[in-house]
Amino acid sequence: MTEKFSETFRNNIVDLYGEKGQKWLESLDDIVQNLAEKWNLSHLKAFSNLTYNYVLSGYQNGNVPVVLKVGIENELLQKEAEMLRFFADYGAVTLIDSCDGALLLQRCVPGYSLTNYFPNNEEESVEIIAKVIKKLHSASPKKNVCAVTPLRELLNDLYQPSNIAEKYIAKARDFSEFLLKTTIENVIMHGDLHHDNVIYDEAIQSWKVIDPAGVIGDPTYEYTSFMINPIDKIWKCDNALSIIENRIQKFARIADVDPLRLRQWTFVKAVLCLVWTEGTQNQDRLELVKLFDQIAVIDFFR
Repeated sequence: MTEKFSETFRNNIVDLYGEKGQKWLESLDDIVQNLAEKWNLSHLKAFSNLTYNYVLSGYQNGNVPVVLKVGIENELLQKEAEMLRFFADYGAVTLIDSCDGALLLQRCVPGYSLTNYFPNNEEESVEIIAKVIKKLHSASPKKNVCAVTPLRELLNDLYQPSNIAEKYIAKARDFSEFLLKTTIENVIMHGDLHHDNVIYDEAIQSWKVIDPAGVIGDPTYEYTSFMINPIDKIWKCDNALSIIENRIQKFARIADVDPLRLRQWTFVKAVLCLVWTEGTQNQDRLELVKLFDQIAVIDFFR
């Protein structure tokens, strides 16, 4: 039932999980078949941009558009399920059901993402993400959730042994310590709100978010995933610095985001992404760090 994996997807799983990942890949046929029977799914077809989960589009009961998401880490999927319920009335896609190792989601149709807006509709995409973030963050003071990860905890990864250039690690540590110390508001965030995680639903003429990570901390951090994406394209643009600067200035105008904090958090996020993928075959993250090193402000003690 499963289609041939892309090399990127296979390499991601094996690089991160080793033998466990290889066995999981080999078992996906049986897993998907069992889930299809459990939830009465048909016409399942894998998405082309797979990263660390096996995600398929299809139908439930013959005519209801759905997405089936199968993952190797059940705890992460269950956390995602809780965050989808938390953001249910604030812009998240509808969670239909969940079980160990899988989520069943309502599928947005036509389902294109903000990636389609890069680079030709850059201005509009900035406006869209700003509205999406405002709506998501409005849930924070009204609801409680147990699944969130403190932003401070994520930043602990900057202090793990690595082979990443010390100048980048030291700069990211300095920024993060300053930013944490000067944070005056903590909100519950999506935590990974990049272009592919914002999907258009024609039925309600609205943008929906998918794959919430669930992080609590400085709301400015929420903008950083958008800032560094599309992760495999932005650093290749001849006008990359101009694109980034425009995003910073526009977020400052329309969302009242502090430009200096956004520069610093974005550099920290770029370094974190490099830390999280160290040892894999993906070189995009290092190029991102080099790029965002140019926009990060060194003299940040104000």
